[in-house]
Amino acid sequence: MTNNSGMRAKLPTMNVSLTDALQGVVDERLRSGLYNNASEYVRELIRRDEEAASQLRAIYQAGIDSGEPVLMTDEDWAALRAVARSPATGQE
Repeated sequence: MTNNSGMRAKLPTMNVSLTDALQGVVDERLRSGLYNNASEYVRELIRRDEEAASQLRAIYQAGIDSGEPVLMTDEDWAALRAVARSPATGQE
């Protein structure tokens, strides 16, 4: 981001305390070459989090818009458990 004089605009800063394990994760991402610095990595994580939250809000709204609620029967729950335990889901 540059201003009219060609100088880089100053971005707000934030200090974050990390455990040694989390610092190791950040260091690994930087060593991978995918990010130039920790700020770039954190900005990407925030963007991904906001995208996931937006998708969750959309799913929630779709549920609200889908009509009147219908109570689940014992058979409905049994069918869901069977699907969850099927080999296709990796559960047994």
